[in-house]
Amino acid sequence: MIDLKGSKVLVTGGTGFFGRGICKALETRGAEVIAVNSETVNLLDIEETILFLESTKPDYCIHAAGYNGGIEFNRMYPADILYANTVMGLNLHHACEYMKVKKVLSIMTSCAYPDTGMELLKEETFWDGLPNKTIRAHGIAKRTLQTAAEAYGEQYDLKSVTACVTNLYGPHDTFNLVRTKVVGALIRKFVEADIDAEDEVECWGTGAPMREFMYVDDAGEAVVQALEKYEDSSMPLNIGTGKDISIKELVEIIVEAISYTGEVYWNTDKPDGQMKKLLDTTRMREIIDIDPLSTYDGIRKTIKWYTQNKEEADAKN
Repeated sequence: MIDLKGSKVLVTGGTGFFGRGICKALETRGAEVIAVNSETVNLLDIEETILFLESTKPDYCIHAAGYNGGIEFNRMYPADILYANTVMGLNLHHACEYMKVKKVLSIMTSCAYPDTGMELLKEETFWDGLPNKTIRAHGIAKRTLQTAAEAYGEQYDLKSVTACVTNLYGPHDTFNLVRTKVVGALIRKFVEADIDAEDEVECWGTGAPMREFMYVDDAGEAVVQALEKYEDSSMPLNIGTGKDISIKELVEIIVEAISYTGEVYWNTDKPDGQMKKLLDTTRMREIIDIDPLSTYDGIRKTIKWYTQNKEEADAKN
């Protein structure tokens, strides 16, 4: 197990939604955190990336930066998503190898898994098909991180692993309707409907798809434990709660938390996306020790933060 106390840890995307949770977990261990975003260093530029690592000299790196959003964002910008996420990941691996960083952990998401209708997404089945068409560009780009972990390990002996993280939610997420994902979009819709005393809220699809949701600080702690303990570069480590709920159940939790009294209209002309995405967390539980917050409690904490920071959250990209 790696002792991170006093070590320099570079966290790409470290000032963002997920990055904050990761940095918080690192700071509790006494690590020196180098949190960067696109304004700090342009990871699309290989020379700038190498120069930044030369100047900061990190011991370890957690790659949490990404260019992504919900279903509509993926529909509008698939080429940009594919390019940005692929190039950032490869440039960072190249720079980390050049600077002899001790270990890299890259964050993937469940969208990288094949859309095969499996009940559980097991790490051993990661390459058994293509990602769902609605998020394929993002999924393929994230798969490049797993390929990079293996390739840079084989050719350069760079220690690099990946973690496949489930759907996250919590404070400091974006609630911009173009960039946000399902939890943020639904919370914003129902909070605004309640403020404006609207009689009805439209939700996309049937409400039947099953999704797994994890509170962001729990995921941050799990990722840091993975950096400390996980060594298998041949496959990702799933990080999630191991429990899923339907989108309809998620809406019911939000409606209750807000005390919204209007009707919910399910627009079945809109896509559901992949019907089930639940990570098998068997291997995670053997390595990582966390007690995840329940979706019910986590949603309430998120709504409280959002209502207190609505203007900032709605404008965040």
